[in-house]
Amino acid sequence: MRKLIDYQCSAIEAAYLVRTSWRLYDVYRIDQQVSSAPLIVERKGDWSPAQGYKLMDTFRRSWIIRRRNFRNVTLRGSTAVTEKPSGYDDMEYLANDKQLLQLDPMQRKTYQLFRLVERMYNLSLAISFTDNWGQQLANGRWSGVMGQITNGEADFAVCPIRFVPERQLHVQYSPVLHTQPIHFLFRHPRHSHIRNIFFEPLSSQVWWCVLVLITFSILLLLLLIRHEALQNGNLVETRVAFVWFTMLETYLQQGPATELFRLMSTRLLISASCIFSFMLMQFYGAFIVGSLLSDSPRSILNLQALFESNLDIGMENISYNFAVFGNTSGQLVRDVYSKKICRSGEHNVITLEQGAKRIIKGRFAFHAAIDRLYRLLLELRIEEHEFCELQEIMFNPPYAAASVMAKGSPWREHLAHAILHLKATGLMQYNDRLWSVPKPDCSLFKASQVEVDLEHFAPALFALVLAMIASALVFLLELMVSRLAPFRPS
Repeated sequence: MRKLIDYQCSAIEAAYLVRTSWRLYDVYRIDQQVSSAPLIVERKGDWSPAQGYKLMDTFRRSWIIRRRNFRNVTLRGSTAVTEKPSGYDDMEYLANDKQLLQLDPMQRKTYQLFRLVERMYNLSLAISFTDNWGQQLANGRWSGVMGQITNGEADFAVCPIRFVPERQLHVQYSPVLHTQPIHFLFRHPRHSHIRNIFFEPLSSQVWWCVLVLITFSILLLLLLIRHEALQNGNLVETRVAFVWFTMLETYLQQGPATELFRLMSTRLLISASCIFSFMLMQFYGAFIVGSLLSDSPRSILNLQALFESNLDIGMENISYNFAVFGNTSGQLVRDVYSKKICRSGEHNVITLEQGAKRIIKGRFAFHAAIDRLYRLLLELRIEEHEFCELQEIMFNPPYAAASVMAKGSPWREHLAHAILHLKATGLMQYNDRLWSVPKPDCSLFKASQVEVDLEHFAPALFALVLAMIASALVFLLELMVSRLAPFRPS
C-alpha cells in the first residue's frame, strides 16, 4: 500500500493493489485535534494499465463541497455580548431574532448566518462569550474575541470583526459578513432661520409694488371724494381717516356701501381695487396651502452645512467612532470633532440611548450606527412627524466586518465557501432585511396631516401684540391730552 499524506487537511490517499488494478481511496479526519472525530474513508477511483485513471463522479467537484458533511463535529466559536439584559441566558439571547433587536444587533444577526452554516456542514457550534471584540494589551496579547482566537480557545469568531490593520497581523479574515453604515442623524429644522411665513409667497419687490399701489389708490380716492363733494354736495366724509378705512375695507373684501359714491370714476376705482385684492388673496392663500402640503426645503445636506449650522453635534461613546474621527486627514472632520463634539463645557460623547433622546428633543445631530439608532428611536416612540423630519449625513463609507480565525486555520476555505454561498443564494441579503428597521411612509403622513407650528405663526402674533401695544400707548396719550385740556389757557 502506498500512502500520500496531506498534513494541512489531515487526509490520506490510499491505494490498494487488486489484481492488475489499483483501487484508490480518500481517507481523512474532519478535525485532527478532536479525538472523537470519525475517520472517513471514501472511494475515489481506480487505476489500471489498460484503462488508466478513472475518477468517481463525486470527486470531480471541489474538495470543499465533497467534505461538507462534518459528521456533527463540534467546533468552537467566539462572540462578544455587551448589552445583554440581566435574566437572559446567553444562548437564548444570542439566538433570539424577535425581541430586543436594538441590543447587540451585529452579533445576533451574524449568528443567524452561522446557524445556517451549522446545517450546511452538519456540525455543532460551542459558543464562548466575552465582553469585547478585542483590544491589544500592553504586553502584546489580545483581549476579548481576538484573544480567544489567538490563544486557540476558539476556532473562529461568530461575530463580525472590523478590518483593522493591527488585527490583520495576528488573524486572517473571512469574506465580508456585515456592512455597518455610520451616519449623522438629526431632526432637520423646518427652516434654517426664522422668517415671516406671511411674506414668503411674494418677493420683496412684489410687496413694495403692492404697497405703492395701495398708497396711490388711497390718494386717488381722496382726490375723487373731494371732487365728488364739490360737485354733488358733502355726501361723504372727506377726511383721510375715512378714505383709509374705505380702502382697507376694499382690499379686505368687505367693501363700502354702494350708495356712498355717485361718480363713475370713484366706483371704477373701488371695483378695480376689489378685483385686484381678490386675485392677490387667491394666489397668496393657494401658495401658503401648497407650501404646507409640499416638502419643506432642507439646507443641511452635507457635513459642511452641518458644521456651519447652530445644531449641537455628538457621537456615541464607542471605539470605532474615535477611530473614524481620529484617523482622518480631512480638516473638516477634525474641526467637527474638536470644535463641535469635544467643545469645552459640552457633553456630547454619550451613550446611544442618550443620543436618541436628544435627537427627539431636536437641534442635535448624533453620529452612530444608523440601524441601531433608528430602532432605538422607534422603541422610544418618536412621533411620526418627528421621524419624517430625520435627516442623514454620511461623510465616511460604511465599514465592513468579517469573521476571523487563527493564521493557517484549516477552516478558512470552508468558512469562505459557506459565506459566499449564503451571499450567492440571497440568504445573507434576506437575513439583512429581517434585521432592518421598518420605516413609516412619510408621504402618507404629510398628505393626511398638515399643521402650522408656533414658529411659523409667531410673526402674526407678534404683529398683533405690537398693534395692541401701540393702541394702548395712543390711548394713554389721548387720555393724558383730555385730562390736560381743562388746564389749558383759554
